[in-house]
Amino acid sequence: MLVRLGLLLLCLGAAACGNDSVGPTAQPPPDPGRMHVQISGAVQLTSEWQAYGVFRDLLASDTNEVSLMKGQNLDLSTSDSNFTLVFPGRLGLGESAIGRYVPGVASAQPAAFVIFDGPVPGQSDATFFASIPGGTVVVDSAGYPARPGLTPGVLRGTLTFKAVRLIAGAGGAPVETADTISLRATFAPHWNHYLYPNVSVTLGGASPVVGTSQFSTALSSDDDHGGRYVSWQSDFGPVHTFPHQISQELRVLAPGVGTFTLPGITPTQFADTAQWPAHYTALFYRDDPRLGLSTGGTLTVTQFVAPTDEFYGEIHGTLTSRLALWTNQTTLSGDTADVAIRFAVQLWPLGGIPASDTP
Repeated sequence: MLVRLGLLLLCLGAAACGNDSVGPTAQPPPDPGRMHVQISGAVQLTSEWQAYGVFRDLLASDTNEVSLMKGQNLDLSTSDSNFTLVFPGRLGLGESAIGRYVPGVASAQPAAFVIFDGPVPGQSDATFFASIPGGTVVVDSAGYPARPGLTPGVLRGTLTFKAVRLIAGAGGAPVETADTISLRATFAPHWNHYLYPNVSVTLGGASPVVGTSQFSTALSSDDDHGGRYVSWQSDFGPVHTFPHQISQELRVLAPGVGTFTLPGITPTQFADTAQWPAHYTALFYRDDPRLGLSTGGTLTVTQFVAPTDEFYGEIHGTLTSRLALWTNQTTLSGDTADVAIRFAVQLWPLGGIPASDTP
């Protein structure tokens, strides 16, 4: 009997030791659209947050693209807190180092910031923490949608970084304080892939604005008469203004790959949809009332992808044309403008225009 009791106690002891070696049960991975967040240091917070993100894909370019991953506290009783990871380029599989976040400066490496809006444990008012070098973001599952569009995928991975509290110093410049936090997150954000236009406009001749655009934005829409507009707005100086210095539209009756000749068009034709040619371009100036209408030119479409209910389409190409500047409906000013445009513009999914955050 004593031998059996000794063996039983030995077995129970071994089982207890085995359980101790396992340690606490690991936290299950977050559901899609969620992240588990732990914050320590000057602020103490452990909770589940909403998670979402986007890859801002600049068409026909591998530069000036950015991924944004965001998280927001679901429990407003502990604070309306949120964070943003800014990742240059496409956030995909692998590990990347987190660097220093400087407000208002585009970072060449991943960086992050955390905002606590309202009272939080350890703080009395809204606070801003900027990442400092030493953290990492690891993506172990990059579930992008099949094509850019309205349906998101899911990214999974982990994020760790340390951040320092910033306050406004002399002249409003950010100044570091002694307060720091450490953030660790296991994330599974809904991940969207959106397309953004890439347009370059060069104006010459007797155009009242000349040079190559330093900023352009563009869109494409149905012209309600069986064709499509591709339009853009541009500024030629370093400061972006609204309204922009010029706006221009290109009308394409049946978009498709190929080279097309632009005929001349008059203000009377431009004002009457029944007289629209299959292709034309019109130019409008912010600071000059004259209307520019194509007198000829060449449109070359190098890529065309039609949109669907779910996915983006695309139209890429070039346009060269001379435009007559009209003083009114019947009078030519005698000046002409030369335009050379390179464009890559997204076509919205037929299901609607997606909403997107800005970096």
